[in-house]
Amino acid sequence: MKKKDKELTKKLNVIMAKAKETLKIAKQLYKQDYYNDSVSRAYYAVFHSLQAILLTIGLSFSKHSGVIGAFNKEFIHKDIFPKDFHKMIERLFKDRQIGDYEYEEGLNYEDAKQDIASAENIIVSIERYLIKEGFIKKE
Repeated sequence: MKKKDKELTKKLNVIMAKAKETLKIAKQLYKQDYYNDSVSRAYYAVFHSLQAILLTIGLSFSKHSGVIGAFNKEFIHKDIFPKDFHKMIERLFKDRQIGDYEYEEGLNYEDAKQDIASAENIIVSIERYLIKEGFIKKE
């Protein structure tokens, strides 16, 4: 393995570990009835995993819209991941906005339950892809 490949693998492992830890925190917040915060953490868990997979094709963005748009273009439109991931990510982003910034509207048990399930699905799928393509090793 080339030095550059080892550096990428190390970076991907760190980012995916952060994604999984953030998802774990989302689940803990959910269990404690902190639905707004649990959805926010679920979204960020997905955001981290999207950043990781984009690194495999040399892409990096500072804006959320750039990360989401590039993932859609490079991985969903090319049928690497299912089309419904786009809707899941859109919902996670919208719900995160509500949870973080809205005062009049909040998220409930069902919203958080669905968002956490979507986040877990996306993160697990991205991790499987990274393993299958040889970017990281199975833990």
